[in-house]
Amino acid sequence: MNKNTTFYFLVLFLPYITEANNLQITVNGLTNKSTSNKTVQIDVDVTWDNSWRVSSAQNNWDAVWLFVKFRNTNNDYWQHATLSYGNGHTVTGGGTAESDDDTGTGFSKGVFVYSNAAKTQSTANYNVLLEWQYGEDAQGDDDTFEVIVYGIEMVYVPQGRYSLGTGGNESFSFFMYYGDINIRNKPYVVTSEDAITVGTEYGNLCYVNTSSNAGTYRDGDLNASFPKGYQGFYCMKYEITQGQYVDFLNSLTSDQVGNNNRVTAWYGTNRNTISESGGTYSADNPNLPLIYSSHFHIYNYLDWACLRPMSELEYEKACRGTLDPVNNEYAWGTTTINTTAYATEGTLENENITSATYAAEGNCTISESNGAITGPTRVGIHATSTSGRAQSGASYYGIMDLTGSAYEVVVGISLEEGRNFDGSHGDGLLDNFGYYSQSGWPQMTVGDVGGLRGGSFNTTEDHGIVSVRKLMGESYDTATSSRDFVGGRGVRTAPKN
Repeated sequence: MNKNTTFYFLVLFLPYITEANNLQITVNGLTNKSTSNKTVQIDVDVTWDNSWRVSSAQNNWDAVWLFVKFRNTNNDYWQHATLSYGNGHTVTGGGTAESDDDTGTGFSKGVFVYSNAAKTQSTANYNVLLEWQYGEDAQGDDDTFEVIVYGIEMVYVPQGRYSLGTGGNESFSFFMYYGDINIRNKPYVVTSEDAITVGTEYGNLCYVNTSSNAGTYRDGDLNASFPKGYQGFYCMKYEITQGQYVDFLNSLTSDQVGNNNRVTAWYGTNRNTISESGGTYSADNPNLPLIYSSHFHIYNYLDWACLRPMSELEYEKACRGTLDPVNNEYAWGTTTINTTAYATEGTLENENITSATYAAEGNCTISESNGAITGPTRVGIHATSTSGRAQSGASYYGIMDLTGSAYEVVVGISLEEGRNFDGSHGDGLLDNFGYYSQSGWPQMTVGDVGGLRGGSFNTTEDHGIVSVRKLMGESYDTATSSRDFVGGRGVRTAPKN
């Protein structure tokens, strides 16, 4: 702490740790306070394992999304901290900080930190000075605070053209209309973020839905603001974990938390380990993916974290990248998938698949491979220090568990509410009832705004095929809905600096 300031700094939950790649965040204190600019820097050490940056093929990197919550010691509630946009943040140790001003206010909601040079998979270790605009948050020069810096591992998905569908006959998949709605032998290639016409004229994006679960077929345009996956975006490397959701619950007021804590009703079932005691939430195994969730709860979490939902188009881009599509491929780009039951070893929090049950290709957690586990497995469990894409179950860009584990909540195009999605980011602020407040997101009061991709621990292998759209018409009752197979992850459009 800078002794020249009058800030009293109390750091909670130090260090902030999530075990997927041993992400650790240690807040060292506040420094470089400027009463004239109403800013102060938060000194943070950030480290995680298996970080990379490549300039060929995928041409991408992994990053950590840092955002800050604070609580004035005169208040009993947590608020989202406004950060500087541009040059206010510094990183030492070979990293860089990237932020954006997507609200047009001249400030940012969080910062991406990643390697500034090529890096093979190894430990990242950076010191970061985050500049907090405390004056913008209506805090005084002599106020005292509690501060938490959260981090989420992300993967950069670069701008570029890619294919929707494969030209095969996967259930309800996308294709390019070619003269007959029953002929689906050409994928639809996305070449920009311009509006896309859905219809039955030559060259249109098309799909056939003959099941209510898959939604309704609709002609019409996807407007330019709907996220189509062409533009670069960051995607969470792992699904939202039970530990991350606990962090979210513990930051809410008593009025807010009651609309987000339904997961605790299924404590002990299907490896759901989230419980509550004395108003505090905890997870026995924080590295398991969140389940017993819904679109509603995922959207609330993403608004709080200043991310946004992923569109179903972005889901396909995140899986297959810019490669030519393969009929019936899974997220790792082949049609081979392990259907032999796994066994695990090690402690529950750091479990691994035993070598005897670890397959040569197509590892993922689906019903056929679940065996005695009876629930999801640790996020990223199938990746090892020597595994390649197909063995670890990774996507083209190195994103984990896009096939299996928990179903991915996505914004779909089969439903009108989905098509109205404008791609805006969360602002870190929920309403007084704990609901997301983004008007450009699908509004959960409508009921028929669901969409799930990728399969789960209790669905069969065919649900995990990238192009399959079996559950793109799911509907949810916002008051009571939670399903054991539903989880999700967030994305954020890459800064256009």
